[in-house]
Amino acid sequence: MQTRPRFGAGILEKAPVTISSFGKQTTTFEEMSTSNRNLLVAGTWLKNKNWLLAITVDIDNEMAGLFATRTIQITIIAAGALAILLTTVFTTRLMVGQLLRSEMRVKEMNAQLMQSDKLAALGKMAAGVAHEINNPLAVILQKTGWIQDLLDEDDLKGSANYQEFRASVAKIEEHVERARKVVHNMLGYARRMEPRMEDVRINETINQTIDILENFARNNTIDIQTDLAEDIPVIGGDQAQVQQVILNLVTNAIDAIGKDGTVTVRSQRTKNEIRVTVADTGPGIPENVQRMIFDPFYTTKSAGKGTGLGLWISYNIIEKMGGRITVKSREGEGAAFTIQLPIVAPGMK
Repeated sequence: MQTRPRFGAGILEKAPVTISSFGKQTTTFEEMSTSNRNLLVAGTWLKNKNWLLAITVDIDNEMAGLFATRTIQITIIAAGALAILLTTVFTTRLMVGQLLRSEMRVKEMNAQLMQSDKLAALGKMAAGVAHEINNPLAVILQKTGWIQDLLDEDDLKGSANYQEFRASVAKIEEHVERARKVVHNMLGYARRMEPRMEDVRINETINQTIDILENFARNNTIDIQTDLAEDIPVIGGDQAQVQQVILNLVTNAIDAIGKDGTVTVRSQRTKNEIRVTVADTGPGIPENVQRMIFDPFYTTKSAGKGTGLGLWISYNIIEKMGGRITVKSREGEGAAFTIQLPIVAPGMK
């Protein structure tokens, strides 16, 4: 040893080097020190091979910087590859999502176009049917007027059935007027007419509607019950359209029950609105269906039993009157439709 080493032994002590390991040229090799450190040994012969210059270094210490650089490089490459992978996945998902949304918008537009075409055809049909119905209604109304003139004659006034004749003619005129309002509504769907404004008595309209459907419900062993508040004011609106909405809701409730059940119609007044609720004991409406039941031509009834227009028409009628219609239902627990109408004074119509 010519210099004090870092790995053991002292100056002028025998170096822990195997001389036979060195060849004619400069030789480099690795060996393990007595302290179990990995050493790199390099050596070459000097002055005609009388002297051997040997240098020993600790690989771990000398290569620490290189190993650290290598580790950093591997980390950077791995992070870059991960970033590229994540960016690729994110971009792909984003593009796929945009394509799916675009496809959904195209499908919705196609569906809207189909519905618009169906509604246009429906409007033309409604206009034709309304025209055909208006003519016989006008004849019936004319004949009832003629019958009233006959009843005013003295020889008929003395008849024992005079009051019954009068009541029957009045009933005919009442239902002719109702039929004319229905025709007006059909034309309204075809021509987008605004509702006619008149005095609307909600409780009276509910009772009239139930009278129409009572026999139909009784035949299916369905009981229609009412819970009508007494403080319901007269409001301005279209009574025929309100009756049509209630008729649709009660009919749907009866159809949903099928046999043996109860339909409950309630009316109540809040501060600024009137609420009418039609509840049934039917099978209820699944949650995934509830958001679509007010769409045109959507129906849960079997083919031939529903057009899918009743709730859509009802929704539009109530919306035009400044109100709204909502549904609450849980599958297996029946359904409840609520109409909310603003209190509009008759004088404002």
